[in-house]
Amino acid sequence: MQSKILLYVISLISFFSCQLLKQQKTYLKTNLKKAVEYSNNIKAAELNKHLLVLASDEFEGRETTFPGQKKAAKYIKTHFINSNISPAIDSNYYQQFNVDVSNFLNVEFKTINKDFKIIEEYYSFGNPINSTIKEVLIVDVGYGIVNKERNDYYNIDVNNKIVAIKRGLPEGSNFLEKEGNWRRKLKSAKEQGALAVIFKEPNYKNTDSRIKQYLKNPVMKMHGNQRAKPHLPVFVMNQTIVDSLIINKIPSSFSTNVSEIKTAENVLGFIPGKSDEIIVLSAHYDHIGYDKGEICNGADDDGSGTSALLEIAKTFQKAYDSGEKPQRGILFLSVSGEEKGLFGSQFYTDHPVFPLSKTTTNLNIDMVGRQDTVQENNNYIYLIGADRISNELHEISEKINDQYINFKLDYTYNDKEDPNRFYERSDHYNFAKNNIPVIFYFGGLHEDYHKSTDDVEKIDFLKLEKVSRYVFLTAWELAYRKKAVQK
Repeated sequence: MQSKILLYVISLISFFSCQLLKQQKTYLKTNLKKAVEYSNNIKAAELNKHLLVLASDEFEGRETTFPGQKKAAKYIKTHFINSNISPAIDSNYYQQFNVDVSNFLNVEFKTINKDFKIIEEYYSFGNPINSTIKEVLIVDVGYGIVNKERNDYYNIDVNNKIVAIKRGLPEGSNFLEKEGNWRRKLKSAKEQGALAVIFKEPNYKNTDSRIKQYLKNPVMKMHGNQRAKPHLPVFVMNQTIVDSLIINKIPSSFSTNVSEIKTAENVLGFIPGKSDEIIVLSAHYDHIGYDKGEICNGADDDGSGTSALLEIAKTFQKAYDSGEKPQRGILFLSVSGEEKGLFGSQFYTDHPVFPLSKTTTNLNIDMVGRQDTVQENNNYIYLIGADRISNELHEISEKINDQYINFKLDYTYNDKEDPNRFYERSDHYNFAKNNIPVIFYFGGLHEDYHKSTDDVEKIDFLKLEKVSRYVFLTAWELAYRKKAVQK
C-alpha cells in the first residue's frame, strides 16, 4: 500500500514538473544564452558617449524642425552607417514628414498712428489664415451670438471688416455654454463676411502669464491634420483700446503670416529577417528646445532611450554579421515630433515602410536613465502596455527579467485607470492603436522633467546599460523565435 502511495506521489511530482517545464518552454523559445553574450557588448561607457553628443548645448534641445533636431538626425544616421546597419527606405535613412509651424510673434496690428506691441498690448492665437489686410474698420457686434433666439449681426454690415466681440455669454442668459465658444463665434463672423475677429478683454494686463509665455514658442501641428483647419485671424486686445478705435472710426491693418510648412525626420535603420515579418524598436530623439531662454538638453527625455536604441542596433548588427540571421526583420525607428504630439510615430504608422499587418511587436524606450520621485532605489523599470494586446508578450518579458535581469518590474502606470495616461503619451501608442502588441519601458517622472536641468551628469549609466540589455534580450526572443507572439 505504502509503495503504491509513494509511486502516486512520485507520478504527481513528475506530472507537475513536466507541466512547469512545458510552461517555461511556452514562452522562451530561443537560444538566449547566446543573446546574453551579445548583450554584454552594450556598455555604459558607449551609452555615455552618445548622450554627451545628443544632450549637448550644440544640439539646442533638439526641438522638432529646428537645426538641433537636424543635427541629431544626422548623428543617428551616421551611427547606423558606421555600424553597417542598412537603411529601411531604399538608400535613404530618413523618412520625412511635414509640420505646420505657427509663430505668433510674426503678427502685426496697427493703425496709421500706432503700431501696437505684440504680447504687451495684444496677441493672436489658434491656427489663423495667413493674410495681410490694410485699413479696414472695426465693427462692434456685442457677444457675436447667432442662434434661433438672437442675432447680434442683425442690421450690421460687417462684410470686409474686423468684428469686435465680447467673450463668453450675456449675463443672465439661458444660452448653452457652447454658444459662447470662441470657435463658434469665429464661424459666425466668417459666415457674415468678416475678415478677422478681435475679442475684447476688459483686464488685459492681468492675462495669464502662461498664455503669454506659450505664445512666444512655436506651435506645431501635423500638416494635413483635418482637425487643425485654418480659421479667421483672431486677436485678443484691451477692451478700452478696441472701443476707442471703433468710436473714432480709425481704420486698422493687420498681418497674420504666422504659419509655414517645415520638415522633420524619422531615422530608420533595418536588419532583414528570414520572413516578411518585422519587430520595431523605437525611441524619440526630439526634445522641447528652449524654456524661458534656457536650453533644455533632454538627457533623460529621451536622450537615454535614443542612446539605448543606438547601442541595441549596433549589437544586433554584430550578431547578424556573425551569421545570426533573425526570423523576422528588426526596424530601429528613431522618431521626431514626439513632444509635439507623437508626430513621427503617427506618420510612420500612417505611412509604414513595412506593412502593419506584418509588424508583430513594438518595444518603445522613453526616459530610462533616472530614478523617479517614487522608487526607493534605481533597480526598477515601469512597464506599460505589455498585456494590453498580448498576454504572451507580457509573459516573455517577465521570464526574461526573472532569469537574466532582475529588475523590480512596476506596473503602476499600466493601470487603465492611471490618471497620468502614460499608455497614450509615447510612441508605442500609435502601434497599439493598430492592434500591435507593445511594451513601453519608462523610468517615471523626476524633478528635472522638461526643465533645463535634465542633463547628462544626472543619468545613471549602469541603469541605462541594464535597461538596454533587457530590451535587447526581449527583442532577440521576439525576432529569433519561429512564430511571432500571439495576440
